[in-house]
Amino acid sequence: MSKKFEKILELGDAVTLVGGAGFSKTLLSKSLALTNDLIAADGGANFLPTHTVPKYIIGDLDSIRSPEKWVGKGSELIKIEDQDSTDFDKCTSLIKSKKIIALGFMDERQDHFLAVCSSLVKNRRLIFVVGKRDVIFHLPNDLSIKLPVNSRVSLFPLNEIKTVEAVGLKYPVENLKFSPMGKIGTSNISTSENIRISYKGAGMLGIFSSQYLDIFYNSLYD
Repeated sequence: MSKKFEKILELGDAVTLVGGAGFSKTLLSKSLALTNDLIAADGGANFLPTHTVPKYIIGDLDSIRSPEKWVGKGSELIKIEDQDSTDFDKCTSLIKSKKIIALGFMDERQDHFLAVCSSLVKNRRLIFVVGKRDVIFHLPNDLSIKLPVNSRVSLFPLNEIKTVEAVGLKYPVENLKFSPMGKIGTSNISTSENIRISYKGAGMLGIFSSQYLDIFYNSLYD
């Protein structure tokens, strides 16, 4: 995709991105209430209600049904035939917004989902991947959040991280060497409404209940 085209891709600061793993109408409505624009990654458009029209449909376009229908409704199709990147990567490379809520990338093929997790770490942007149960995002280096006591707080490293500190968690994380091949931090529990997690470097994913999407979305800033 040319740099010239990227400059004319007009989007708001907050975008809903839908993918081909499917999503509920309730979750879509919640996301659209938080964001300015809607984009579909290829076959993600197949799951949209009839009157919900994405501004752009991006990808290699091998999965979308009846693309002419969406063009007739006002969507613009952007075909990128690069086979070295996923449709998720194709979309996020063009989306320059401050925040993205990504639906339909979690609850089906696990190879696709793992590719998305890898992309979250490489991008280090405020991209919230949301499924039926979970919201996953790359943790900022200093996260302060307010959640109900006994909330699930899972830390999953995709890199070696030795500098994690936390306040408000049941199980201590200090002085641990986190690594995808070693220590991970799933299924911790909050003991206080006020939680703080900090670390140096990059590569830590946070996994929380998707019911708290709006809290994370409104509390974290790029």
